[in-house]
Formats: sequence, structure tokens, C-alpha cells
Amino acid sequence: MRAKKEVTQRPPSPEDSRRSRLSAWAHAIFIAATLIPAIARLALAPDPGWGLKALAFTTATLLAVGLFRAAVGRRFSLAWGVFWIWAYIFLGLAPLHQIALGRFPWLGEYSEGTLAVALSIVLLGTVVAAVAEGIAGRAKNSAQLAELGREPSPVGIGRMRSTLIGILIGYVVVVALYVAITGSALFQGKQALGERLTENAGIPGSGTLFFLATAGGIVLPAVAIVARRNGVTVPIWLIVVTTLAAGCATNPLTGSRFLTGGFLVATVGAFVVGREIARLMPLGIGVTLISVFPSLDLMRGDDTGSSGIAFAFPAESLVGFDFDAFEMLARAVTLIGDLPSDGPGPLMLLVAPFIRWVPFLSRLVTDMSTGRVVAEATNASYTNLSMPLWGEAFTVGGVLGVVIVFAILGLVIGLIRPVRDRRVLRPYPTRFLIDAPIAALLMIILRGSLYEVLGYALFAITIAAALRLVSRSGGTARSVDQSAKPRTIAFYLPQFHTIPENDEWWGKGFTEWANVRRAEPQFHGHPHPRRAGELGEYDLSEVAVMHDQAAMARANGVDAFCFYFYWFGGKRLLERPLDQYLEAGPDMPFCISWANESWSRRWDGKEHEALITQEYAESTAERIFGEFLPLLRDPRYLRVDGAAVLMVHRSDHLPSGTGYATTWRRLADEAGVGPLHIIAAETHPGIDPTLYGFDAAAEFPPVGANTLGSAQLSPVAGVSAEFRGRLMSYARLGRHFMRRGLPNFVRYRSVVPGWDNTARRGANATIYLGSTPRLYHDWLTHARVSEQRLRGDSGLVFVNAWNEWAEGAYLEPDAHHGRTYLEATRWDAPAAHRRSDVEFGRPTYGWAHSVALTAAGSVLQTTRRIRTAATRVLGRR
Repeated sequence: MRAKKEVTQRPPSPEDSRRSRLSAWAHAIFIAATLIPAIARLALAPDPGWGLKALAFTTATLLAVGLFRAAVGRRFSLAWGVFWIWAYIFLGLAPLHQIALGRFPWLGEYSEGTLAVALSIVLLGTVVAAVAEGIAGRAKNSAQLAELGREPSPVGIGRMRSTLIGILIGYVVVVALYVAITGSALFQGKQALGERLTENAGIPGSGTLFFLATAGGIVLPAVAIVARRNGVTVPIWLIVVTTLAAGCATNPLTGSRFLTGGFLVATVGAFVVGREIARLMPLGIGVTLISVFPSLDLMRGDDTGSSGIAFAFPAESLVGFDFDAFEMLARAVTLIGDLPSDGPGPLMLLVAPFIRWVPFLSRLVTDMSTGRVVAEATNASYTNLSMPLWGEAFTVGGVLGVVIVFAILGLVIGLIRPVRDRRVLRPYPTRFLIDAPIAALLMIILRGSLYEVLGYALFAITIAAALRLVSRSGGTARSVDQSAKPRTIAFYLPQFHTIPENDEWWGKGFTEWANVRRAEPQFHGHPHPRRAGELGEYDLSEVAVMHDQAAMARANGVDAFCFYFYWFGGKRLLERPLDQYLEAGPDMPFCISWANESWSRRWDGKEHEALITQEYAESTAERIFGEFLPLLRDPRYLRVDGAAVLMVHRSDHLPSGTGYATTWRRLADEAGVGPLHIIAAETHPGIDPTLYGFDAAAEFPPVGANTLGSAQLSPVAGVSAEFRGRLMSYARLGRHFMRRGLPNFVRYRSVVPGWDNTARRGANATIYLGSTPRLYHDWLTHARVSEQRLRGDSGLVFVNAWNEWAEGAYLEPDAHHGRTYLEATRWDAPAAHRRSDVEFGRPTYGWAHSVALTAAGSVLQTTRRIRTAATRVLGRR
């Protein structure tokens, strides 16, 4: 396959590749150095049974695998990396050491069954989070692919800048007020600060000032730094002032590792997020946690904490009181369904984190953190304990609670992580906005109660959502760079002239117009029969018609025609228009698509009655190339980077192992017509052109979308009682194709202006409802933007089709729409709005039958994808 131009993605530099390898090796060494000794320690321990040991080994190993994958994955997120490093250390390594010694930080005693349940909860929550993150990541990627060309404009970025500057200035004012009412207590330690906050409780808004000062300290400097790094020109002096104010509000003299650590992680992370070096930051956090973290609780001012920083090995530190997450989870397991009757119940523990930060309501839930409640109920020697998110979710909602909480967590992180298809997606100013702040907050959310930090996380999400909203305001029209246009190619059907074979099969004088005239409406407002517009019911035996078509196409953004080429074992059909085009046609580029599909009476419901069959012999590749050769030698023939474009309509029908592509390339070289660019039409989902030796695939809508994902779910008014076809949604069809991810091969985008094959299939038709010139124009612009960003002016966009009248897929003017679809194809002319003709009514049998068919289509498509994937795997072994 020839290399294609990439116009927006900078390839990884040698330095980036080196750092990526360094990250992989560093994480591998860290995991091996910490996991192997912990497993050995537990394996040699005499007391726990091998069942519990195996479960602990499994839990720690899976967490280690998750950490490694997060570190080396293509879509790295600081928040996702922090999730895995925290889970690995606190709920993977620590339990191994604690179970091996039979000693837990708060000296609790637990049965093997309790510990097994606790480990199972860790596995459940982590797996749910990973699955949810993957789903959210794919959804985010698809959503951004669908928004191609609608990125924030300079005006939107300006609004974002103004809003962010206003927020930062407001934050500096808030910190000034907070310092004024807190005074010197802010710098005298945790005890002094707590006493001053209690004294200030009667001052209106004092609690809100504390929240805004500390939450803003963790979130806002990082947001400002990331925004500036992504093109939002926030003044540097304002970022410096905001950072200094945040450092003051979260200074280590408050005695809170939470505030100081959160501020440092978020701010430092903002400088590296989005770069390869960021992959090492969670690892650095992990090394800090297992070595010096227990001694970082300095200057508390209440005779607790450390007197100085000291180094410790994991075997020593992981059994200390700072690593009590697994024990607190075990305590939660012992209490499930048996919370003290005189304390808050599950409902209040669920509500408390949400109203903890609401003025005038926070007093109603004072000290209702799950960790404190569980510690008191289990007679812990120290009750101001933190509860990990796994234990908090289990205490409040049992197994279902764990599933829900970690599904939400995974969804949030999935939406934060960068998208997968950066080859085509341009950077968004908000793409990494809260990755670093959420990473900082996750260290507390995972270890401590949501009661303490949920407000901080919601603050970060609110800031990001507000900035994204203002950056996207001001219209949704797609914009496209006019400097490097991909070419737009319309499929061309040569069926509009008489041939002896059609006279024999369908009656004297048959052309495509006969099908069009006989179509009957299938529901209220169904526009049939279609009537030709200014070109009339033309006859393609007159070459002048093709000159008119080409002039009309060129004036409205169509760069080339792709003629269907019919050849059956040496016999060509419908060849006259193409031969005339070659001899005396317009000066307009063209290419061909070999329509290598047998003809049957499918149009009148007799699918198995063959008219002419496509058969393959050993000499077929050579013989048909001889038919291609005069076309390939024409100077108008379409080429991409010097290679002639040759499409095969049904690549999956070619005999396996026959090497058609190899043969054609050899013959092209021998004939001196230059290289070939061979494309497989995607006539069923999951076609991989590389399996046939082809260079690319091209979408062929609506093929691949006749499923529930594109079904017309609202009942249509007046559906005929005889209707047995499918009613689909054009708007959902467009969204389906716009949201498709990028494959690991070249796949050109394609668009269909509408689809309604009533003229061919009658009551068995597939009809896409709701097509309008505006929807078509938006989809086409999306396809052009996608091709432009991936391949520049070497990109191709196919339109299905120029003149498929019997399938309702045509750009030519008609009596109903006039030129509106044709003009919507122009680059520089937005489509005029036209309301859909669809009327909605009550459910009918025809509508229900349609939904059932689309459901079956979903199952069939899934089966085909599995089969293609299996073929791909087996074919590459």
C-alpha cells in the first residue's frame, strides 16, 4: 500500500518514541520490583489458605496489568494513570503484605471469608471502571469525529479566554477574602486552622469561601496552564498570581496533605499533561507513596503526624496506618446491612456528599463520612479514618452500589482521556483541561470519603463544562479549509438507455425510467413516482446528455464520475455510455467500479432467478484487465498521487487466493499505464481491503446501517398494509457514518443524499426518511473535512450517487426538490433548509415489521464482523 499524506498529525518524534519506551521499561521494572517480593512474602506465609492467597495474587496481578496498560496505551490520561497506580499500591500490594503478616494498620481481625469478599469487591469495581472507561472513550471519540469541522472558532476561543480570565480574577479576590477572615491561623497548622474555621462558622459565606479557595487552588491554576498550552492566551502574569494565591490557600502549614498534594499534583501535571513525559508522573507518585508518603504529614500542630521526612521500603510502609484502605474495606464488609441504628443510614450516607458543600445545608450532614461511621461501628482505635471508594460504595449500596459508582467513575475518566483518532481530530482547547485536577482529586476520592471531596470534583467538571460551552457558542456550521480539497466523486449508473438484454428480461424499451414511473407511495406524503427535472427522462445513447451532466456536476462541486462497469465472462453490458464518454465525452475526470455481481430478478422479488451470472475462471483477471486498459490510458482517467483509481464493487466475491490485485498491477506495469490504486467498495460491514491486496476501501452508504442504530423508531403515518420493507432514519444514518472510528487501513468517506428503492422493491423497499439538503450538506462537509485532514488533496469522497433514480439516491434535479441537493454539494454554498415530508402517526404492522427487520440486521451485522475479524486473524498467522 502506498503511503498517504497526513496533513494534521505530526508523526511521533524519536524523542517521543524514546520516552514511550522509557515509560514502558520504567513501569515494568517498578511492577516487578514491588510485586514479586510481595507475592513471595504471601506465598511463604503459613496462615492464609491457598484460596485466599490465589485471590490476592490475582487481584494484585490484574491491577499491575491495568497499570502497565494505562502507562503504555495509545490514549494516555494522567487521571487514568493515577487511578491504576493508586489501586495497585493500596488495594494490590498492601493487601499482599498485610494478609501475609496477619497484621492490619488498625489491628483489626478478619476471617478469610471477609478478606475474600473485600478482594472480590476490589476486582468488581476495578473491572466495571475499566469497562465503563472504554465505552466512554469510544463514545467520546465517535462524538468528536461526528463534530469534525465544528471545532471552536477564533470567536469561540476568544469567549473562552474572556470567561477564564474573569474566573481567575474572581478566584484571586476570593482568596484575598479567605486570608482576611482566616488570618495567621492559615499558617499555624491543622489544629489552629480548624479552630479558626469553627470560630468563623457564624460569618455568612465563610464555608463557601473555604470551599472556593481550596477547590479553586487545586483546579484553577492547572486549568489556566493547560488552556494557555492549547492556544488560549491567558496572560502569564495572571496565571502566576492565581498560582501564588492557590499556593497560599493550600499551603503545607495547614497540615493537610490533601490540599497541598492536590495543588502540587494538579499544577505540575498541567505542565506535562498531553506530553509523553506525563506517562512517568503516576509512576513518580507511586514511588513517593511507598517510600516517603507516611512521613509527609508534617506541621499538623496537634501532636500527630511526622517530625521529619524519612524513607521506608514497601515491606515496611505498606502495613502502616497510611495504607489502611484495604482494612477499611474489610470493616465495611463486616457491617454490610448492619449499620448502627442510632447513626446515619445508607440513604443519608448517599446524600451527604452532595449537600456537604451546599450553604445552609452542610450542617445537616456534619461528620457523616462513611469512614467515620464504619470506624465507630467497628470499634476502631482511631475513628477519623478514610474509607476507599470501593468500601464507601459497598456500604451505601452493596454490590449494586459498587457497580454504579465505578461505572460513573469510569465514564468520567473516559470522557477526560484524549481521543484515539488524533490523525483527523484537531486539538480542542479543552481536550486536557481537567485531566490534571481530576488526577489530583482521584488520589483523595479513591482513599477518602466522597463526603470530603465530591464538591471539589464537581467544581472541576463545572469549570470545564462552562469553558467548553462558551467556546462552542455562536453557531454550529461546519468549516473547512479551502486550500487542500479532496476530490468528490459521484457514482454513475449507465442504465438509462435500451439494450437487447433488458428488452428480453423486462420488456421492450426498458430503461431505469420504467422502474421510476411505476413506483407507488407506501405511506402518507411518500413522494412517488419521482419525476425528472430539467434534464428530463434522458437517453444516455445521446452523448450530449453527458456533456450537460458533466457541466452541471462541475459547477456544483462534483469532480469526477465513477461509472459502473459490467463485464460477465467476456460479455459487457450497458457499455455504450462509457464508450461514448471515452470517444466524445466531456473533459471531466472519471474512473470505473467493476460491478462484479450477478444479475437476478431481485427487483421484482424473484431473488434466485438469475439473469446473467458473474463467473470466475483462471484467466478472468487477465481478460477483464484487457477491457480496463483503454480506459486507463485515457488522460481524463482519475488518479491519486499518480495511480489510477480502480474500484471493485464486490471484493468479497473474488475467489480467495487468486491474487487479482497482484495480476492487475503486473499487467499495468507491462502496459505502461502506471501504478494502480485499487479500492474495495464497503458493500458489507467490516471489509478489510488488505485481505485482497487492495490499497483502500470506500464506504458505500447506506450499506452497513440497516440496523436498529439507524431505524425509524417513531411510527410513520399511513403506512401501507402491504408494506414489508424497512423504514429507516436518514438523520441517524448520517450520524452513524460520521461517528465511525478510523480503521488501520485507508477507508475513504462516502455520502448518500437519500435512499428509497421503492421503484425497484415496491412494498419490500428500504426507505430512509427525513433526508433534507441541509442534512446531506452537513454529512458531505464532514466527509470532506475528514478526508482533507487525513489525506489533503489526495483524499477522495464518494457520493452514492449521481443518478440512481430507482434507489432514490441521486443529485440530478427533480420536480420535487429542484436543484437543492445538487447545490448542496457545492463547497461554498450552504444548503437551503427544507423540512422533511415525513408525517408521524400511530404504530402499524408495517412499522413494527420494519423494526423487527432492523433488529435482525443488527444481529447479522455483528455476525459478519465476527467472521471478518476471525478471517483477518487466521489469515495473518
